[in-house]
Amino acid sequence: MKRILLFLVVFIAGPQLAAAQTAAPFDMGSDGSGPPPQAVDPAQPQPSASPASQAASATGEGVPFFRYVIPADQMRIEGENVERSWSVYLTEEQARSSVKFNIGYQNSIFVAPEFSRLTVSLNNVEVARPPLTSSERQSDMRFDVPDGVLKPGYNLVSFNIKQRHRTDCDLDSTYDLWTDIDPERTFLLFDNPDAGMMSTTDDIRAIGVDSIGRTQFHIVAPGLSDTIAADPMLELAQGLALLADMPNTFFTYSKSEPARFASGVLPVYVGTPAELQPLLGDALPDIGTTQSARFVSTNALGQSVLVLMAPSWQRIGPLIDGITTPAARSAAQKEEAYSTHSWRKQDTQLLTGHRTLTFEQLGIPSQEFSGRVFRAEFAIGLPADFYADAYGEARLLLDAAYGPIVLPGSRLHVFVNDQLAATWPISTVNGAVLRRTPVRFTMRHLKPGVNKIVLEAALLTKEDAACLPGATADDTPRFAVFDTSEFEMPNFGRVAQVPNLWATSGTAFPYSRHEERIPLYMDSLNGDTMSAASDFVAKLANAARRQIPIDVVHAVEDVGDGDAIFLGSIGTVPAQALREAKISQTSRSVWTQQVGGEANYSEGPETTIEEWDEAVTAGWYNWIFEVEKYLKRNYDLSFETLRFLPRPDDDYLPPNSISMIIAQEPSPDDDGAWTVISAPTHENLSNGMMALTKRQHWDAVQGRITTYNRNTGVIDNVGIGSTVFIFDTPFSISNIRLVLTNWFSTNTMSFSLALVIGTVLLGIATKQMLTRFGRYDE
Repeated sequence: MKRILLFLVVFIAGPQLAAAQTAAPFDMGSDGSGPPPQAVDPAQPQPSASPASQAASATGEGVPFFRYVIPADQMRIEGENVERSWSVYLTEEQARSSVKFNIGYQNSIFVAPEFSRLTVSLNNVEVARPPLTSSERQSDMRFDVPDGVLKPGYNLVSFNIKQRHRTDCDLDSTYDLWTDIDPERTFLLFDNPDAGMMSTTDDIRAIGVDSIGRTQFHIVAPGLSDTIAADPMLELAQGLALLADMPNTFFTYSKSEPARFASGVLPVYVGTPAELQPLLGDALPDIGTTQSARFVSTNALGQSVLVLMAPSWQRIGPLIDGITTPAARSAAQKEEAYSTHSWRKQDTQLLTGHRTLTFEQLGIPSQEFSGRVFRAEFAIGLPADFYADAYGEARLLLDAAYGPIVLPGSRLHVFVNDQLAATWPISTVNGAVLRRTPVRFTMRHLKPGVNKIVLEAALLTKEDAACLPGATADDTPRFAVFDTSEFEMPNFGRVAQVPNLWATSGTAFPYSRHEERIPLYMDSLNGDTMSAASDFVAKLANAARRQIPIDVVHAVEDVGDGDAIFLGSIGTVPAQALREAKISQTSRSVWTQQVGGEANYSEGPETTIEEWDEAVTAGWYNWIFEVEKYLKRNYDLSFETLRFLPRPDDDYLPPNSISMIIAQEPSPDDDGAWTVISAPTHENLSNGMMALTKRQHWDAVQGRITTYNRNTGVIDNVGIGSTVFIFDTPFSISNIRLVLTNWFSTNTMSFSLALVIGTVLLGIATKQMLTRFGRYDE
């Protein structure tokens, strides 16, 4: 933290030549080829009487208020023409303030600076367009944001990068092109000393992120261990998560430890006057001793803390309702979309059946492209009961064109959730205009929740094959895509499956479908367990777009037979919960050591996996494996799909290399789910859940069991075997047909058997009819 603050103090009085005039967009030179901005090394000592210290002291606090803006721990922009856009919320004071935008970046050594640029836009207004000239080390550029560009509320931040290779022109060379935007050195700097103050609950959206893209709520509650505090704290966590609406939200708790003040952190004090008086001191009289929810200035770095205080904990619950209810009501207004604007260009449309969306609606404008590999990305949302992973096709209806220089052998690719789903070859010469040209792909890679779809065009030309000097600078368009192109989603089966952690992480199913309280078993109430529970239910609330009522219980008898969540160290999770979740009871005694110690390897003969593979697969039955490889390679079939019924799930025993698991199986009444979140220790539980709150990691929660290894950072999954189907949509013959089609597609032997039985029954019925009525002859 000291390094960050020192960097900011030093940087405020950086070279003023790097800043643009307030009334004009940023320009690094009349011809665009001015000198690159110099990086500031925060580790180097600075003169005590520097202009930086004088500028900082003018704020009255030593360090002006700033906000990080990158909603991730890293941002690497790869390719030739790429855009990254997301929204940042500003308060009234922040929008009125004079603002400087600092960006730290480094680009690949293969990027040609004379042909490559970064265009920075705020609310679709271009405010900077410097060349990419920092391949040897990380550099910083800072510029003034023109007055009137920023506004109270959400503001769209866009980085549009054009990158061209120094020397190579082939398709593979495009993967050498990248620019890293450093989240720790990319921030908005406000001149207004009151820019960090908050006054209303709407201002919670302006917390933003820290230097690695996270949003932290630090809750100080002296009564944290009291049973009566658990439900209100988890309700508060969901309300704060819905208000912040950020992709990487997490919670920390303490009874007395004050929160550190930084961008992306909101301290929240909760308790009675007697509990908060020793912590808040002189700030408490400003609040009074009655029921109150308000922001209080701490006179430190010009920031505020949120204080929730009532005469008793019985009255703190209704006080929290006053904050969470509006947040839930606001989130529920997005019934037709998933909220993704804080990390994507726009919210993601929810598709519940057949739907057609134009590229314009999906955020892809009409555009021309002069490079080698074109990429356009959009997202679609699917409901919790999406069931079409084994049949049917979605399609793109492309309005596009490619020029005469594009050679046959070029191709279009479609990637779904980073998996190649379709390839469309370009086989004609002299160019072509594509009008509603269909590119079909199967839906096996789609999932409940938000799905990323990428259209890629790999373009070959004779000029690229020759690659003469300066060829990479040619801006002649060779490909175009138009916003009248469409994505068409067909009708699909609607039935939910349990277990299915993909549906839970993406849509909060099954916990989002009822209004009654969901039992949450916790073995104890402390900072670690409350942090893990808050992180989990906050993620559920964001996925469900509403608050999920939670009832904290401490006995399995209070859980019932319906939906439930169990959270705690493995030794204290009830045996019944482990049994229902198919977790081995042995784990209670063997999976107890702290992860991180050195492995104890016993000496033995050296061997390799290749030797075992040769020994095991040799012999007369080796042909079985060859047949399976052939079926997989040519028909995408395996012995797993050639089955009558799904295999039953086996009990899972976590190895000691795993530091946390999330496991799910059907509830005892087969109408819901029991989800177990456990780890060897409470510390592992809290650390593991904090790691999973990262958006990229949360997207990896799937299957029936998700595991996390904190030593390697690896997230792994155990696939789904047998499932319980839950129908939440009205009965229809059409839906049943689609569900049966998908089920038979994944259980092909059952389909074959049903086909044989149906044929035999048809033959018997025909024979009986002919026997009774005879054959009619002319």
